Amino acid sequence: MSAPGDEDDRPLYERFGLRIARRGYDRDQVEAYLTRLLGGAPPDRTVAFELVRRGYERGGVDEVITRLHREASGRRGQP
Repeated sequence: MSAPGDEDDRPLYERFGLRIARRGYDRDQVEAYLTRLLGGAPPDRTVAFELVRRGYERGGVDEVITRLHREASGRRGQP
């Protein structure tokens, strides 16, 4: 993952190593949420995505979101 402020033009699925599953999280919903987080929006307390055919693999998305939430919490705690 790039440092804050660095530009990374790769698609989000490539940037975070997200894989397509037979049944997984809705890709548009996941990408919209990740885009908001990367733009500096505070993390939602509860995140839920629809399960669809050919969505993102759930475990991979959950790991990325957990990591981004932790990073956001660390930034908020800094002076």
